[in-house]
Amino acid sequence: MDELPGLSADQIEQLLTNLHAFHDSYGALETLLTERSEQHVLDAFGHILETFPREDARDEQVTETLADTCQHHDIPFALLMGCFNHLKEGVIQLATATLDDPVSHFGAINHWFEWAKQSTAHFYLLHESRRLQPIPEAAIREKVLIQCYLSWLDDVNRAIQGDLERFPLIPAHESHFARALRYPESLLICLDLKICDLIQEQHRLIFQQAGILYAMLSTRRHEQAYLAYQEIQQKVSQLFNLLGTLYFESQTNRIHRFFSFVQASLYLPGNKYFCVINLRGMRKINTLYGTETGDRALKIIEGLLKKEFEAHQSWMLYTQGIAGDFYIMSYMAGVEQVQQLLRRLQENTLLRAREEGLPVEIRLQTNGISLTDLRELTTENMHHLIQYLSRHMHDAENGDRRIEDSPEQAEKMLQWMREQYHKSLNLRNMLSDKAVDIFVQPLVTLDDHKRIHAFEVLGRFRQDDGFISAGIFIDDIVSMGLAAEFDKLILGAIVQQAEGLKQITGRLFINASAHSLEDETYIEALAEALNGPLKPLDVVVELTEQILLNSVELIYRLHSEHGLNFAIDDFGTGYASLQTVIELALRGGIRYLKIDGSLVRTLTTNKASEQIIRITRQMARELELQTVVEYVETTAQLDKLTEINLDFGQGYLLGVPDPVPVWQGKLNYIKSKQGTNEAVFPGII
Repeated sequence: MDELPGLSADQIEQLLTNLHAFHDSYGALETLLTERSEQHVLDAFGHILETFPREDARDEQVTETLADTCQHHDIPFALLMGCFNHLKEGVIQLATATLDDPVSHFGAINHWFEWAKQSTAHFYLLHESRRLQPIPEAAIREKVLIQCYLSWLDDVNRAIQGDLERFPLIPAHESHFARALRYPESLLICLDLKICDLIQEQHRLIFQQAGILYAMLSTRRHEQAYLAYQEIQQKVSQLFNLLGTLYFESQTNRIHRFFSFVQASLYLPGNKYFCVINLRGMRKINTLYGTETGDRALKIIEGLLKKEFEAHQSWMLYTQGIAGDFYIMSYMAGVEQVQQLLRRLQENTLLRAREEGLPVEIRLQTNGISLTDLRELTTENMHHLIQYLSRHMHDAENGDRRIEDSPEQAEKMLQWMREQYHKSLNLRNMLSDKAVDIFVQPLVTLDDHKRIHAFEVLGRFRQDDGFISAGIFIDDIVSMGLAAEFDKLILGAIVQQAEGLKQITGRLFINASAHSLEDETYIEALAEALNGPLKPLDVVVELTEQILLNSVELIYRLHSEHGLNFAIDDFGTGYASLQTVIELALRGGIRYLKIDGSLVRTLTTNKASEQIIRITRQMARELELQTVVEYVETTAQLDKLTEINLDFGQGYLLGVPDPVPVWQGKLNYIKSKQGTNEAVFPGII
């Protein structure tokens, strides 16, 4: 990839002109900016764009100047971030128009703007206290969550005016707003930092106050009714401000937020399908008929997608891509619904192009695939997913395009993605303390209390602004003889974050390969950590059954000499004999059996899986071992496992993998919300 070039003076001027038009279209010049204050903001952004794509200490002086300028002129923080997002989209469009391979530069452009945003936000936060920000009503009024509340308020007002029988006296969780919070766009705007929880709590308080209002109106206690009504108005205003900020930010940072939703949706139960839509022969159309015709064709497609979205908000989400393509994500919809959507788009695109007199017939190319069984997608994975679908495009003519919906097709895609990684990444260069980090995932008690028992440490590779699961490369790491080196890097990351780990748990599960257990330098490093930074923690080493079978004496020696305790991972796949398990359990060292996830996935549909789990639980009781079940992803699985009386569960339903600082924040939030010193299972976290 060629080095990303800077921006010319003419390009900067054009970007600022477009930013001014953006302010005008959103009504910012009427409500948030004066002509004088906007000019100061544009000048400050001009200085920042002159530094693109550098990012060093001296450039932070420019972001500090921007923050000071916005603070001085009382510019809302949401508008400031929206300006960054708008300028980023402008730079991406410039790259698309001027560079040979614009897609390859997307990551670098996105990285620089995220750096500039975060730097500016840092200085802004140093000076500005928190306050509600006004959001132009026109920008959000038609959004579904806003419409739900506007309709509800109309019913409340009519009830106050005398039609008390029409008062919307329903539980908060049964309201249209509560249902709409589960729509894809609603999840898109509020998944980060569990903002959905905050919105749901505000919604609950509003409906609680509405119950008081109804009681006051029913008993004609109008003074108290007035106070209750004022309280509702204030809380609704606060909710609108929050929703407005979230909608505004997501609209000006659409692709990034869309990708984030796709990644986060994999943690949720239900069908997920991802589709890429291209205008067939886009380059030829621009060459033969001019870019104006190409732009008109894209606007037709976008208009039809918007119309479909408005009709199917409960399961559909879309965005325009970075190179004239479009992406559709469906959640909790059947494959036939998605296929019908693609057929309608093709038919209506042809019809609309003819109606508008385009000089060329417009046809779409599409490809889609099920993401239902996929467990994780990083930002880099997303780009590879789009490349894969784009390279396997089919014409949607006659509406006969089928969505790739089988496990075999999903595995084919994953294999292609693995090959792309193998071509682009050098594992040996990746194995450094600067490239490796850790995520943690909780093990939760399967009883009425649902408390966090421990955290498992999961390795991650840093890649651009995101992370790649180490599991993608683990076979290559082992085959190249790098397993011990990798495990030492993970151990180093654990030691480095020991203080944060101690704040969230007293027990850690870590993974170690057979190569690491036979590597004296790894054992020495582990023993030093256990007697030093990790001393207060109860550390459990996870082993596969195959390692267990081949390393019985080694495991016992590590237990007796270093006090290490072990868990048998993926138990039930047939490698270890019962005699080996019993022998190690009786001699000490083995404390946990982690039941293979394939048994949990088929638990509710396969009686044999349930029986194996029950037998394993009974054997564990006899040996005084504790049981852990992985891949707990549905409430049906959770209910069945609780009935069987397993000890601990692990999976996306009980807690997703996240960095240590994120879990510190989550647990602090949960404890403060529940008013306890110990986090109790709150749902998907």
